[in-house]
Amino acid sequence: MEIDRRAFLVAAAGAVAVLPSLGRIARAADAEPLYASCCKTPDGQFAVVILDAAGTVRRTELLAGRGHSLAMDRQGRWCVAFARRPGTFALAVDRASGTAVHAFETPSDRHFEGHGAFSPDGRLLYATENAFDDGVAVVGVYDATGGFRRIGELPGHGIGSHELLLAPDGRSLVVANGGIATHPDYPRAKLDLDAMEPSIAWIDRDTGDLVERVDPPAALKELSLRHMAVDAAGQAWIGCQWQGDQANPVPLLAVYRRGEPLAFVDLPDEARIGLQQYVGSVAADVTGRRIVIASPVGGTVLTFDAASRRLLAKEDLVDGCGAAPFEAGFLLTSGRGTLLREGGHGSERIETPYSWDNHIRSI
Repeated sequence: MEIDRRAFLVAAAGAVAVLPSLGRIARAADAEPLYASCCKTPDGQFAVVILDAAGTVRRTELLAGRGHSLAMDRQGRWCVAFARRPGTFALAVDRASGTAVHAFETPSDRHFEGHGAFSPDGRLLYATENAFDDGVAVVGVYDATGGFRRIGELPGHGIGSHELLLAPDGRSLVVANGGIATHPDYPRAKLDLDAMEPSIAWIDRDTGDLVERVDPPAALKELSLRHMAVDAAGQAWIGCQWQGDQANPVPLLAVYRRGEPLAFVDLPDEARIGLQQYVGSVAADVTGRRIVIASPVGGTVLTFDAASRRLLAKEDLVDGCGAAPFEAGFLLTSGRGTLLREGGHGSERIETPYSWDNHIRSI
C-alpha cells in the first residue's frame, strides 16, 4: 500500500477534528432496529441522523454539506457518513451514542465519491475517491484506531469509482467503477462520455493489486456500474445507469461472481421502462435471499429472488432510493420524506418532514 505522506500530514495538521461524545441512544427494546441516513432536515440543514423504522429521528449530527452514503464496522462502533461527490468531508459517528466523534477530509487533490467500507477487524476504513488531476479512481485508506487519519491509498483500477464493498473473502475489495471522468471544477458534470470505461475491480486490500476486472461488453460501454449488494451466495448484484441513447432498451441490473463475466438480469419491459435507465441503490434483505433495487428517477422499487433472479414485486415510490433490511423485507426512503416498509405482510407508508438522501444503512 502506498503511504501518501503529504496527505497524511495535511490530515494530521488540521483536517482531523476530535469532537465530544454524549450519552447513548435509547432503544425501545434490545432488538429494535435502528438506521442511519444522510438527509436534509425540516429546517433545510444537511445532516446524518439515527432513526427508527417508524421514521422517528433519535439523533442528529449536522454535516458541512450534502451527504451521500455511510459505512458501518462489524464491531458496532462506527458509522461514517461521506460527502456527496465532489465533497471532501466525512464524519465518524459513535453508534452507541449517535454523536459525532471525528471529522476528517480527503487531501486537497482528492474528493470522496460517497461510499466506503471497513476492514473485517474494523481497524481500517476504505473510501472511494477521485484523483481528479490524474483522472483515475483511488481508494483512500483511513486508520479508524487513530482518529481516521488518512494513511495511504490503493489504486481503484478504473475511472469514476462509486460504491465499494468488502468482498466475501474478507481479503479483497470490490469496487464499482462508473467509468465517467469528473472534476470538481465542474461539480456534477459528466466529462468525456465517449471515453467511458465502466468496470468492476476486485482488489487485494493489502497490496492494492488487481485480482480481477470485468467490463461490460463493448455495446454497453456507456453503462455506468455504480451500486452493489452481496447476496447469500456471495454474488454481487450491480445497479447500473445508462448514459447512452435513452431510447435503447439496455439491461440495468447485473450479477457478478468472481471468475465469471457479468451476467445481466432480464427484466420485463414494464419494469425496465419504469426504472428510467437509472438504478440508484441496491440492497439485500437479512437473509441475502432477496434483493431490492430502487430508481429515484423512475420512482420505482423492484424486488428479486436472488437464487432464481426472478422479479417478485414492483412498488411505486416517488424519488425513492434508500434501501435497507427491515424484518422480512426492506425499509425504503425517498427524497420526498416517505418511508416505505415492505415485507411479508404487505407494505406500509409513513410520511416524515425529512428529505432522505440516496442511502440508508442498518446500525
